[in-house]
Amino acid sequence: MSLKHATEPLRRVTSSIAVRLTLWYALLSVLLIAAAGSALYWVLAEQLRQVDSQILASKINAVHSALSRHAGNAEALRHETQLEASTIRGVFIWVSRPPAGIIARGRDFNPLLDSPRPFTKSPNTLKKKEWRWKIHDHDHYLVMAQRFADNPPTTIYVAISTTQNAQFLALYRQALLLAIALALLVAVAAGYLIARQGLRPVAHLAQIIDELGAGQLHRRVADEHWPSELRTLAANFDRLLGRLETSFNRISRFSADIAHELRTPLHILRGEAEIALSRNRSPADYQACIESAMDEYGRLSRMVDALLFLARAEQPDAQLDTPLLDSREEVAAVCAFYQAMADELDVALVNKASGPVTANPGLLRRALGNLLGNALRHTPAGGQVSIRTAIQPSLLQIIVSDSGSGIAPEDLPHVFDRFYCADAARQGQGTGLGLAIVRSIMQLHGGKVALQSELGMGTTVTLSFPIIATETLASY
Repeated sequence: MSLKHATEPLRRVTSSIAVRLTLWYALLSVLLIAAAGSALYWVLAEQLRQVDSQILASKINAVHSALSRHAGNAEALRHETQLEASTIRGVFIWVSRPPAGIIARGRDFNPLLDSPRPFTKSPNTLKKKEWRWKIHDHDHYLVMAQRFADNPPTTIYVAISTTQNAQFLALYRQALLLAIALALLVAVAAGYLIARQGLRPVAHLAQIIDELGAGQLHRRVADEHWPSELRTLAANFDRLLGRLETSFNRISRFSADIAHELRTPLHILRGEAEIALSRNRSPADYQACIESAMDEYGRLSRMVDALLFLARAEQPDAQLDTPLLDSREEVAAVCAFYQAMADELDVALVNKASGPVTANPGLLRRALGNLLGNALRHTPAGGQVSIRTAIQPSLLQIIVSDSGSGIAPEDLPHVFDRFYCADAARQGQGTGLGLAIVRSIMQLHGGKVALQSELGMGTTVTLSFPIIATETLASY
């Protein structure tokens, strides 16, 4: 089994936020308790050592005073030494003076002198010096000695048993380890419960999201009382739901509209074919049927081409070649194409455009062609369609205005929707995709399209392209 497979269960366990919070909480709790317990242990051990050191120092001072009082009386010195040693249990005193050696000892049996491992240290200065001495594994002593420059020099040794202190500190260490272990268990249990309780809103949010489907996109999760950490997430998710609802509704409308738009020409084609096949007809009748079918085929072809263009335009990686163009020349080319239609409808085309524009020439002409086609179809005889340009601080605008019939206010919010037709009969010569294509073209250029209209007064459509650098405009 590979290391990756062996660590997979551990990775799954530690991937839980509740487990991570529990582990961090338990680790922090154990570290705090261990640090506090270790600090208390050090203070206690140091305090015990200082008390023992004070006792040893006081005994040395007392024996030295007796040595001064009974300088020539060895028996009195031994008596004073034994008396000082007997006042505290576990204290051992002996006095050494060369060349005689030990001249007084506080007790008949001294484990530091009479054991298999006797004490052999001696101070090399006149200052008090301490040692820790262990005779057996459970027999500990603290020894203090001081040499005095008498005549002859004398060294006083005082030892105190620290076995009880060592046992007490060992018991304290065991209690500390037990407390840390219990604290770890309590911290793990309590931390997990606290983490689970704290993450309940997250689980509730996940449950709400899991229950959402295509029929519940109108539901909003931010209406609940969430903790402050989840409010931003809930609000962002509501905005996502809003975008999904809008897109879903748009797709639903688009599906219904495209079904309607395709059904009409298909019904016409089928009806004409059934009529043509119902009985024998002359070649002229068949020719008329085929010509009518060709018109419907053309309409279907234009509709499919428009839908393919919109699908490609919505791809996130769509890129354009946008050279610097002369807006007047581009508008003139489009006007020349629609001039015959304008002459037939007795509508004047006026080109007032000027200045450079950064755009894809094919898409720019397609957008202008869609706008001119719509304007000519809805402008009565004797009317006018004009195209002009305007420069704003960061935009170059191409404005198409007509003196046609205008658009009703209730239709204005929907004119850029696919397959939307302002007339109730939905019979126009177009496909209902012209303005939707114009909007997609402007989005591809990073620009915007705006429409203003008033019934009986005409319509104005503004194409706003990002402007090029000022020095380029000046040199154009």
